[in-house]
Amino acid sequence: MQSEQVFGPTVPVNRVPLSSRTIPDGTRTEHQDLSDAAGISADLTAWCDHAGGQTKHRQAARLALSRLEERYRDGGLPFLTALDTGPPSRAYLDIARRFSRDADLVVHVGCGGSMHAGKAFTMATDGGSSARPDTRPVITFAGSINPDECAKLRETLNHFGQERVCCVFVSKSGRTTETLAHFAMLLDWYGEALASEAIRQRTVCLTQARPSPLRTLAEARGVPVLDVPADVGGRFAAFTVTGLLPAAIGQDISEHDEPDVLAGARAVLARAFPKEGFSPAARSAAAMAAFHERHGTATLVTLAYEPAMAPLQTWYRQLVAESLGKDSQGFTPVTACGTDDEHSQMQLWLDGPPGQMFTLLRAPAALDLRIPKEPLGYPDWFPSRLASLWNAHADATGASLSASGRPVRTFTLARRSQAAYGALMAHLMIETVLLADILGIDPFGQPAVEGTKQRVIEILTRVEH
Repeated sequence: MQSEQVFGPTVPVNRVPLSSRTIPDGTRTEHQDLSDAAGISADLTAWCDHAGGQTKHRQAARLALSRLEERYRDGGLPFLTALDTGPPSRAYLDIARRFSRDADLVVHVGCGGSMHAGKAFTMATDGGSSARPDTRPVITFAGSINPDECAKLRETLNHFGQERVCCVFVSKSGRTTETLAHFAMLLDWYGEALASEAIRQRTVCLTQARPSPLRTLAEARGVPVLDVPADVGGRFAAFTVTGLLPAAIGQDISEHDEPDVLAGARAVLARAFPKEGFSPAARSAAAMAAFHERHGTATLVTLAYEPAMAPLQTWYRQLVAESLGKDSQGFTPVTACGTDDEHSQMQLWLDGPPGQMFTLLRAPAALDLRIPKEPLGYPDWFPSRLASLWNAHADATGASLSASGRPVRTFTLARRSQAAYGALMAHLMIETVLLADILGIDPFGQPAVEGTKQRVIEILTRVEH
């Protein structure tokens, strides 16, 4: 088989860029130019070959794609409209520039969709870290109300000091109990040393434009509030101010620019509805629908060969769980890490129950190290570079899964970047909505969760404070 060099090992020619203009409506992909702006290639061959797809599933995906395009053109898909137009106000960029200039530490408070996308974007740079000392402050994400974790956060805050810490509080509903608790604790911490005006310069709240506890608390204290769209759920809000503010912090963005995540996502959106052929999202959704028909509530394993992709995996886990887990349908999302989970789960993956689909995420390591093979005794085949060994493990895992008849696909990033993350997340959002349409599920909302939230309030009302 011919191959093309992208990074590390050779890459089969059937990998195609996510924003390629068309994917042939057949059982296999064709090679396309890898000059995709976001730098992502996708190998979907084993994903489609082993899913058991039939013509009816491809036809269903084509109809779903047509319906999705019609709804998008009519403004009926707010998450795509938000991606296309960007936030109505650019005030978030002013705040990002101020926080980048004034802070050594930014604390981003939120839960679920209010946090995962932003955390993924901050980890998208080549350093694989949310802290780049030369250009940006450290960004830490706080959502846990575990007392021990909160105590550790307090220690971190004390290390940096009130004058060098900025905070972002995010809750779409404005009623998230964890966010409200952190709001109280952090403003109390500020109040020990700073005047009210100084606190206002270091804090911002993101919530929808309707009355809520968070908005009331913020406005009473003069804390700036940015509106988040009420019609875009948290897991779909990556390209609203919820995800774009943390993405912009520390970046060299002028008042006329936008974060790179939007450019990557728009490259996918611009080619999501080809006049001819099949988009990658539609082909993937067809395969997933066929597999769901065969195995019911199957397992969707996301295996990342890059530790910095862990927040991206967490975001995708929520997207799958909350969008598809309805009416006794859906996939059970599982996250795994290479090479660690090769030693703990590979036996199950290759020889266990067949109801599992696999997504491999790959990107080149920011650094490569030489393996000093002294004293003598290593076999001749043992590599001299860690990157070669790392890539061999990923290649072998993908090949073994395919050889065992498991549906497996690989997304390969030519380099870690916000544009690449934006493109991949846009692809996965569109794919998930298409799959929900095929399965007859409403991908928006999470009605089953609301009961638990209400029970928390009921329990607290019975507790003496």
